[in-house]
Amino acid sequence: MADWVIYDAGAAAATLPPSLATAYAAWLDAATRAQRLALLVSGVVADFRKAVSADADATGRLDAASVPLSCLRHVSTVTWYMLANEMGADAEGFRSAWLDSEIYLRRLYQELTDGGADGATATPRYTPGTLPA
Repeated sequence: MADWVIYDAGAAAATLPPSLATAYAAWLDAATRAQRLALLVSGVVADFRKAVSADADATGRLDAASVPLSCLRHVSTVTWYMLANEMGADAEGFRSAWLDSEIYLRRLYQELTDGGADGATATPRYTPGTLPA
């Protein structure tokens, strides 16, 4: 059983890197920026939940804002990059981590369709010596 954590707009806002937090605090009015961040976060979380079949996991299905702990770093970096772009801030510092996270997410989707990823591990399983199709 994987450890699951809640990642919602509040968690995202509380864990923004300093430069992004400063830009976020100056962006729009408080209610509008919170609403836009919530929309962005819910989409990212939904992508990762689908990729690990969260609703099929006994713990994962309990909260639609939960993701496996092993995905948290990836969920955060996708959120940060997308938020920076949404705000018109400099996203370049987040680009490399975002790309890595998108690759991780794509691999999770591939493993799910092959029956190899689940909410219990939220980690793609690789077979040494084989290349993905």
